[in-house]
Amino acid sequence: MQDTDYGIPEIYEKEAKGNLGGIYRDIQTILKVPIVNFMFRTLALYETFLGTAWTQVRSNMLTVDMENAAENLRYPDISVKAPDINWGAIYDLQTIEQIKSVIITFNYVNPKLLLIASAWAESLGNRPIQGTQRCDGYIAPGVFQGLEDIRLVDICRTAPDVQSLLLDITKKHRAYDAASDYRALAHYPMFLARSWESLKQYVGSDEYHLLGADLKQRSIELVHERMPFPVTINTDYLSQIYNPGDIAGIMGIIAMFQNILPDLIIEGEFFRRMGGPSAIFDK
Repeated sequence: MQDTDYGIPEIYEKEAKGNLGGIYRDIQTILKVPIVNFMFRTLALYETFLGTAWTQVRSNMLTVDMENAAENLRYPDISVKAPDINWGAIYDLQTIEQIKSVIITFNYVNPKLLLIASAWAESLGNRPIQGTQRCDGYIAPGVFQGLEDIRLVDICRTAPDVQSLLLDITKKHRAYDAASDYRALAHYPMFLARSWESLKQYVGSDEYHLLGADLKQRSIELVHERMPFPVTINTDYLSQIYNPGDIAGIMGIIAMFQNILPDLIIEGEFFRRMGGPSAIFDK
């Protein structure tokens, strides 16, 4: 597979220089995780938009209000049962802790990303977030101690079996690319393969779609009802900077991630439960 054959264009952290590098570092600090997530890496192709849009949600994401709102979206009540696998017989303790760190990172940040995507989508759709002008307090910025750096597998340069697994995951999701969650877990192919074997049948089920739609709707309600500070970026502003094609691209990326993130929250809960009775992935 050639690089040009696959994937959504994005700017990785190591490629971000100057002002964009500063935005990336700030995103990690405010969202408290050691990764700049896929949504931001793709929107970085429109750096002026990303800088302005991030500034509007930044203060909100430091509030207790949004921390609690994200918690409201976390741990969806899925009925699918994770198989009981003794991972201690497959991986050493250090590797288990690394897998756990990846799962904790995405389970923590994905609900926040959904709130951000919904705030931007609503604002760009001429339904701006007015802000409650009330705040229950602030959380401390800074990446959580103990979380390991997130490394992403390059699907064009990985082993054939890992590439096939990621392509199967992408095909099942009818996606353009594998989400960062999967590219990170692909460093542990046995864990990902065994997990996906059980999860694959659940993806696309009636319950799965209903849970995803509910998460998306709740995120929209939460940003309107609980976000303390306004988010008002709109197409009038964008038209001063971008041509119609670029504006359509920005809106399309945000809509795409607003639809993808509920699924990742659901699937992340399944991965968390993959610890079974050994409870290595407890809340």
